[in-house]
Amino acid sequence: MNNQFIGIIKRSEYLVFLANIGIDTDAITNEIVKNIDKSAIDNFSNSSHQLLSPNVYLESLVFKHVCKYLYEEYKDSVIFENETKLDIKTIIATSRSLIQRPNIVKPSNLVGGFKEPDHENNFVIISRFEKELITERRPPEGNIVFEGLLPCKIETNPLIDKSPSQHIWENNYYLGEPFIQGFCMSINSVEAQYVLWMNSTLLNMLELKLGDYRNGLRALNSNNEVVLKFRCWRYQLIGNGASFVGTDSNIAKLEGCDLILREDYYNKLKKIIPDMVYYTKII
Repeated sequence: MNNQFIGIIKRSEYLVFLANIGIDTDAITNEIVKNIDKSAIDNFSNSSHQLLSPNVYLESLVFKHVCKYLYEEYKDSVIFENETKLDIKTIIATSRSLIQRPNIVKPSNLVGGFKEPDHENNFVIISRFEKELITERRPPEGNIVFEGLLPCKIETNPLIDKSPSQHIWENNYYLGEPFIQGFCMSINSVEAQYVLWMNSTLLNMLELKLGDYRNGLRALNSNNEVVLKFRCWRYQLIGNGASFVGTDSNIAKLEGCDLILREDYYNKLKKIIPDMVYYTKII
């Protein structure tokens, strides 16, 4: 069995949750692995590029067997908490935040380190995540860029995946954490693949409020003006061409997201955090 599949299974939020409350998940993992349908996986396998197209097959299989196991062994004592519930609001909000890829430098052409953030139409790009797939190389290789604000000049990844996206709507996202923005990543999941958002403490200090999730992931000021906005994109699918783009070709050469803040509010943020810097980390 491909180690990539086993890694995806073990990182499932459902198995992680069970492990955190003291349940041995080895038996569940083994049962899931035994029930993987190779023909279902083959539907998403792109042999030309040796890649797997994004899909939710494994997540649905994990969920099925976790629920079966809990019903048989712990049906009266285990409850999934908020961290393992589907975040419907963020799913809808991010789907309404899809844009054409901005005219920005590709990760392969970026240089890591400290710099001034980019500006776009009276907004400042305060954080960015992007993956680049270079299919011309065999096997295909990739570059990933993590960019964002840090409270002081220290060389560290500004985008840490530490808090579930549900906390955005509960106004406690990265509460008490020393991060200006937070990052969520859910690969091969029905949930939003990538999410960037501002620490709720700073959001409150800037006197901003969340907008209606049906209009995208954004924050408004007291005049109902959009001040903070999340954007995401998927660009250049490898299957684009004369033939039909199938389940094995939904692989983007460039996919990512950013978080933009209106310039006047960026200046307010700098007054709150005088030593704030912008840092680029490339892997």
